[in-house]
Amino acid sequence: MIPKTKPLKKYLLFIYTCLLALTIFIVQYLEPNWIYRYVWIIMIFFLLLTLASIWTTKYAALKLGKQFIQVYFIVMTIRLLISLAFAIIFIIKDRDNILIFSINFLVLYLLFLGFEIYSILTNLRTHFKKGIGNDQKFH
Repeated sequence: MIPKTKPLKKYLLFIYTCLLALTIFIVQYLEPNWIYRYVWIIMIFFLLLTLASIWTTKYAALKLGKQFIQVYFIVMTIRLLISLAFAIIFIIKDRDNILIFSINFLVLYLLFLGFEIYSILTNLRTHFKKGIGNDQKFH
């Protein structure tokens, strides 16, 4: 089971996503050509993918202490492959807007990946300080 976190920390991804959505609204209002028309589908996709990645990684940190690194890299690889498949489907379906889609996709991918890495590092730091899942020594 995943440990209980503080209420604000629990909703941090949703707050982050809302701030990104607000930024997209503002940019779309100021420069409509910079935002892909289905950017909201991309955003929901990355929200769900990030939730799944964070949950899986936290679970692995608690249950599979010695194998955490392997599980983390497997999760990152699966995340990358799912993202590539998603991008390929969109590119095949909408060849007219490949450039704007690719830029929006890459920016959102990097923003959500950065949030995921921040979240995992923050969570792991507190677990290892408490000794949870600290079966192996890290140098």
